[in-house]
Order: sequence, then C-alpha cells, then structure tokens
Amino acid sequence: MVGAAGAHEASAAATGYLFQCRYALLAGLQSIPDAPQLEVSIEKFDDVAFEVGGEPTDLIQTKHHIRKSGNLTNASTDLWNTLLIWSKQTTKDIGVPFQRRFILLTTGSAPKGSAASFLRMRDRDEIEADKILLKTAAASKSKENASAYVAYKAIPDNLRQSLLRAIFILDGSPNIVDVRDEIARELYHAAGRDQIDRLVERLEGWWLGVVIKALTGAGPRSIPVLAIDQRVDELREDFKRNALPVDFKTSNPPPPVVAELDKRPFVRQLRNIGIGPARVEYAIRDYYRASEQRSRWAREDLLVDGELERYEQELVEAWEPRHAAMLDELTPECSQQRKVELGQALFKWVEQEANFPLRSVRERFLTHGSYHILSNRYVVGWHPEFKSDADKPSGGGKD
Repeated sequence: MVGAAGAHEASAAATGYLFQCRYALLAGLQSIPDAPQLEVSIEKFDDVAFEVGGEPTDLIQTKHHIRKSGNLTNASTDLWNTLLIWSKQTTKDIGVPFQRRFILLTTGSAPKGSAASFLRMRDRDEIEADKILLKTAAASKSKENASAYVAYKAIPDNLRQSLLRAIFILDGSPNIVDVRDEIARELYHAAGRDQIDRLVERLEGWWLGVVIKALTGAGPRSIPVLAIDQRVDELREDFKRNALPVDFKTSNPPPPVVAELDKRPFVRQLRNIGIGPARVEYAIRDYYRASEQRSRWAREDLLVDGELERYEQELVEAWEPRHAAMLDELTPECSQQRKVELGQALFKWVEQEANFPLRSVRERFLTHGSYHILSNRYVVGWHPEFKSDADKPSGGGKD
C-alpha cells in the first residue's frame, strides 16, 4: 500500500511529466513563426529539447512546483541537479556550450542577488554568477549537491564561463494550469472566443498521442513544429463558425467495446443477411465512431435544435423508397435465400454509395454509422422481414 508521502511524490512526478508535455507544445507553437525548421522532443536530449537535423540547439530542464516555492537559492537542489547534468555534458564535449543553449525553466523564483538571478535573459552577469556558484560549492555542506559541486569546480575557468554564457534561467514560469492558458492565448486567432477551450482540448489530445508514440518508439522521437502548425490549421477548419469538428475519424473501438457491440441488434441484422465477418467488423467500427462523435457534439452543445433528428430523417427517407422497391420484388413463393439476396443488395447501397453530410461534415463513417444506429433501433433494416427480429432478445443494449 502506498503511503501519503509516496502518493504525493508519485503525483508530483506525474504532474512534472505532464508539465513537460504541455510546455513542449507551448514552446513548439511559439517557435512556428520564427523557427519553423525546428523539431521538438521530450526526454530525448533533455526534459524538452529543440533540434535541427538531429542535433540539439536548445536543451530545456523543467522544474515544476505546486505546493512549494522551489526558489533557486544558491544551494538549490533544482539548480545544482541541472548544473550537474550540463557540467557532465560540457566536460565530455567542450564544444557543447558553443553549439547549444541550456535553459532552466522553473515555476520557482531566483532571489535577488543569487547566482540564478544573474543568469536570466536580461541583466546578466556570468562572472558574478560564477563567483557565487564557486563560493557555494566550497562552503555548502549539502550531501545532495556534493557530486554537482565537484563536477562544476572541475571545469576549467574559461570553459566554465562559456557554459554560463550558454545558460539561461527562466524563473517564475507559469505552472501546468497556467501553461494551458498560454497555449489558449497562442491560439486566439484559430477559433471563436467561445470555442478556444474546445480547440485547446483537441490539440492537446492530439499532442499527447504524438508524444506517447515518440516516448514508446511507436513514432519518431522528434516532432517537427510544422506538424503542430498543420494540426492547428486542420482544427481551424473544423472550428469555422458553421463547421463541426471531427474527432473520431480514425478512432477504433477497444476490444471490450467490440465484444459488447457485437451483441447489438444492428450486428444481428447484418448476420441475418449473411454479411461476412470483415464487413461486420467495419460496421462495428463505423457505429462506434458515429456514436462517439454524435455524443461529443451533443455534450458540447454544437448541434442546433433538432439538427440530428433532421439528419436521421433524411437517412430514413433515402432508405424508405429503396426498401419499398425491395418489397415490391417479393412474390408469395419467394425463397428465404432470395430475401437474403435482396437484403444484401439494400445494405450494399448503404455500405458503398450512401454519403449524406451533416452540416459541414461529409464523412463516410458518419453516414454509415448513423444507419447502423438507426438499424440498432429497428428504424431501418436490410432483410425484408427485419421488423420480426425486433421482438427477439437482443443480448445487448440500444445506442
């Protein structure tokens, strides 16, 4: 069982990683106008890094604090842990300080007159910072910082000055919550004021997926900032005044959901006309995507009064004459096999030809999935006698 202290540490660590992820997105957005050639990575060269052609240009250490101030005093663990990492890199390759910028981003603050305060973007004094750091390393009894003190003092004077000239302290940084507000400000032009929160939510959802792939090796380790720009452009189109955002175009239902949907009436209707396993799988996928998308639009109040009902009416009215024509082909001696063939022909029209837009959205999954939603309620069907199946136990819920 995890104790309160352990739970707090785990929560802080998780928040720290999420802060890295969110800050990387913000930094990527801010880089688009002036440095579109950059790529951003997380936990590759450093907590966050920018690179060109596989070579890092900016290494960013992030230090996130919520319940404590995390001030960068001269003996600050945050400061010296960071200096230890960068000192080792400099000792290993003396050219590093001339090729990269080292950035310490922290929600804490650097006290006036501290070494960190002299390494901010403005009013810098690397010589004074070095004096303070060397004095601290000589006098401090901190066991936690001991290895950092040794590593820093071991760097030759001129090289140490070069390292300090490459270090920039960004203290007083927004915390994980405030960074989201900063992202929203970067995107103010991409959507209406009342839609910015939804746009940020979708952009962050996409970004988290990209980062997870990068960290797990399922995708490139570095992400071009232009990929962020492209995603913002796509979302901007989705959030035009008359547009509906599309979120589930490529989503697939997890196996437990597939197993549950496989019991639904719309699947039984397909099996009643002999639809094969692969096409049933596609139907389940489209049903899932359409259901999730329609539910999200409803939750976010993006549909005007009766819009979805009118859309379903359009689908039903397109189906009705085709279904009536199918019934006209029946004869009193019509075999069950013939009925199945007629049902297959009707479903083939839905599957391969039907494509009705809902406002600005003309997506195949929406039309097909919505037909399956209607089929699940027995509003439409494929077999000439599909209504007789409605009285049988479904083994699954309705949409």
